[in-house]
Amino acid sequence: MGNLSKIKVFEGISKDSFEQIKNKGESFTLDRNKCLYTDRQKLNYVYFLISGKVTLLKQNESGDSRVIFILDEGDMINQPIMRNNTSAVECWGFEKSIIYRIEFSIFDDIMKNDYVLARNCMEYMEKRIRRLYRQLKNSVSINLDRKLAAKMYRLGLEYGIDDGKFDNFVLLDVGLSITFLSKMLGCQRESLSRAMKSLIQNKIVVYCEKSYYVNMEEAIKYFKQ
Repeated sequence: MGNLSKIKVFEGISKDSFEQIKNKGESFTLDRNKCLYTDRQKLNYVYFLISGKVTLLKQNESGDSRVIFILDEGDMINQPIMRNNTSAVECWGFEKSIIYRIEFSIFDDIMKNDYVLARNCMEYMEKRIRRLYRQLKNSVSINLDRKLAAKMYRLGLEYGIDDGKFDNFVLLDVGLSITFLSKMLGCQRESLSRAMKSLIQNKIVVYCEKSYYVNMEEAIKYFKQ
């Protein structure tokens, strides 16, 4: 089943609520590059990420996908209250992951009797909305180089580790490619490649052994200039 105690929105809930969630749901494996659900699909479950990573994507009118979020272990994947239980995005496995699911109706009944659980879910979704606001702010009125610097800084905050390889740089401990980054920023791969070369030339990013390293201080300085 996996360790359900890792799920952030379950922190502080009653023992009875936790036992109900544990006994009335189920876990399964989602492989890398496999779809969990599509945009506008009617969903019957609330999904939680026990281990691994998944991505939430949204297609534009041209059919190109933009990565909205990379979700990590402990995250709630979709919101527990949805309009007609219909998804607004699609979800794919970024790496092999263990997913836990429980039916909407069951989870709704548990929330009704556990204020902490309901509040945790609301606070979690509020944080996600705030992240969307920041993305919207960073998507307008600035050039691609600065957008990329901001994104690399954000990824550094979430996934950066100091492996000691480069002074003042953190390793982004998450698999990234130019194609994936272009989907995160909603731009063409060629344009993103040019922006990345600019950051490398400005010693904000180092690419070494198929991994990216970010100078966090220089990245935020470059974005805010």
